Amino acid sequence: MRNIAYVGFGDLGQQVSRFLKQTATGPISEVYFDDQLFSSKTLHSFPFSAYKNPEFSHHDFFVCLGYKNLALKSKIIDELKRANRKLPNFIHPSAIINPSVQPGAGIIIYPGCNIDQNAALEDGVLLNNSVTISHNTVIGKSSFMAPGVIVCGYVRIGMENFAGAGSIFSNNVITGDNVITGIGTVVTKNIAAGSSVIGNPMRHLSKKINLR
Repeated sequence: MRNIAYVGFGDLGQQVSRFLKQTATGPISEVYFDDQLFSSKTLHSFPFSAYKNPEFSHHDFFVCLGYKNLALKSKIIDELKRANRKLPNFIHPSAIINPSVQPGAGIIIYPGCNIDQNAALEDGVLLNNSVTISHNTVIGKSSFMAPGVIVCGYVRIGMENFAGAGSIFSNNVITGDNVITGIGTVVTKNIAAGSSVIGNPMRHLSKKINLR
């Protein structure tokens, strides 16, 4: 029996649960740390903050917070690591991962992704469907890559970045932390921390994009 704990169980948590059940070789027991599920008295649900409870120390933890909560995701992953909780990586069987890829903890990789040689994925990275990560690239902690993102070679993506569907990062670009890249953006220049960019050619927005 594999014991799985989901911290957050919105759309992402439900998808990861479905993937795990589809690929599991044995039975799974699941618990959910989600205030909404707990208030509706969903079976095996607990208040969100209960993920810290030592009674769940034997579970595998998947932090399934959405892209609007990337800083909180980093905080929770750090707490779980300090408490020596298990943070396995989930990689869908259809993903192609070069053996030289350097993975952190708590990574989630959706179907159809392709990760080339010597790439590094830091803790909590989530790659949605059909993301391509080229060689010698680093994806920073808790960053979220939406479907169809392409990241070329020697790119450095900072912590807690959100890359919108179909965005492209050219060779050698660097983004700071907490950057939001809009849908279909073509990134050809470095991006400072805390920026929001969109378009082709890429332009900076005066106000941060509101992720809904």
